[in-house]
Amino acid sequence: MKIVGITGTIGSGKSEVAKVFSEEGAVVIDADVVAKNLLNRDEAGYRAVTEAFGGEILDERGNIDKKKLAGIVFSDPEKVKIINALIHPLVHQWIVRRIQEVEAQNHDAVVVIDAPLLIEAGFDKMVDHLIVVTPGDLEAAVARAAKRLGITGEEAKRRFSYQIPLEEKVKKADTIIVNDGTLRALREKAKEVCKRMIKKEEEEKV
Repeated sequence: MKIVGITGTIGSGKSEVAKVFSEEGAVVIDADVVAKNLLNRDEAGYRAVTEAFGGEILDERGNIDKKKLAGIVFSDPEKVKIINALIHPLVHQWIVRRIQEVEAQNHDAVVVIDAPLLIEAGFDKMVDHLIVVTPGDLEAAVARAAKRLGITGEEAKRRFSYQIPLEEKVKKADTIIVNDGTLRALREKAKEVCKRMIKKEEEEKV
């Protein structure tokens, strides 16, 4: 089994790279989706976050309003630290269980952890190979992220500031994919990296 981590700045295209890995047969774990699901009712994240931030983050049905929560959290660096301290360990536990499930079914599987805060959360210690996706144009990446998240450019830049500097991520990378062209070009780069890894896995089995 090989565990691959994919990370990058917001708007870098890392999720598209992870999508390519999925299309090539890897099992992809999207840490953002895991974190959001942990905020649902009856989940440990729901209880922890509502205790920390109170009823103002709930909608009329008592569910966590994720957009409202994000607005509160990302306005204050200390609140970012609080929610990360609450959620990251739960996400880590979920990922470990999922990896164990996959390994029990297929010892030769390639598992990808797609996480924007993979290094910040310490998930990089779990992976055998770390891919960092970097944007060719940082301003364009921020604009893409703002559009996707439905927030302003300034809000996107603020969220970007809570991540470790890109150059620090690059230093830890085993592979760097630069997203400096079209979507098609990015996917081609991702396919080359993915097939090289999967081929290596297959050669090791022989």
